[in-house]
Parts: sequence; structure tokens; C-alpha cells
Amino acid sequence: MTRFTLFGAGLMMLVVGTLHLLAPQMMMKEPGIALETVNHLHVVRAAYGGAYLGIAALFLAGAFRVVDTRAALSAVAIIFGGFALGRLVSLVADGLPVPLYLGVLGAELFFATCAVLALRGAPAAGAGGRH
Repeated sequence: MTRFTLFGAGLMMLVVGTLHLLAPQMMMKEPGIALETVNHLHVVRAAYGGAYLGIAALFLAGAFRVVDTRAALSAVAIIFGGFALGRLVSLVADGLPVPLYLGVLGAELFFATCAVLALRGAPAAGAGGRH
């Protein structure tokens, strides 16, 4: 479950990050967000492109055991759990978003749950180092 979770979450962030970095207009078209200035493009490329690629690197580094897998799984649980929390608050406060974002919420909840379950079964770092 550990490698599945880290690879799945890592690949999700790799694809989404790459698309936001290289095609921000396309990525923002579906939810109806207009990128009209250089500053809009700059923020999307940095916050969604660059940050998501950095997150993908962390998750994939855990999958390949370059970093401690428990740390990487914890990051999946915390980061995806935080994204999901924000989306759930938005559902209550703002209403339903486009279906794409509901699918993303499902993926975030799925991988956060997988990470928590994998952490429950993974030995602590002191009990075997990187795994």
C-alpha cells in the first residue's frame, strides 16, 4: 500500500503540476477562472505548477526510497488532507464547484486515507530506517 499511495499521489501531482506550469490557461478554463494578466499567469505557474511539482518530487522520492517513506506518507496525508479540508469547507460555504473539482476531492480523500492506512502498517524509521 505504501508504494501504491506514494506513486499514485506523486503521479497525480506530477501531471497536474506539469499542466499548470506549461498550460495554465487550459487548466483554468474548465473551472472558469480567467487568467488575464502576467501576474495571474505567474501565480498559477508558481503556486500550482512549481509547488505541485515539488510536492510530486517529495512523494516520488518516498516511493523510490530516496527519502524516508513514513515522512513522505505523512506529507501525502497532511497535504492531501489539507486540500480536501479546504474543498469540504468550500462545499459548505460556497456550494458545488465544477465536477472536475469534485473528482479531485475524491482523489485527495482516497490518497490521504491510503497514506493514513499505510502509516498504520509501516514500521517507524527507528525500527528499520528508510523503507
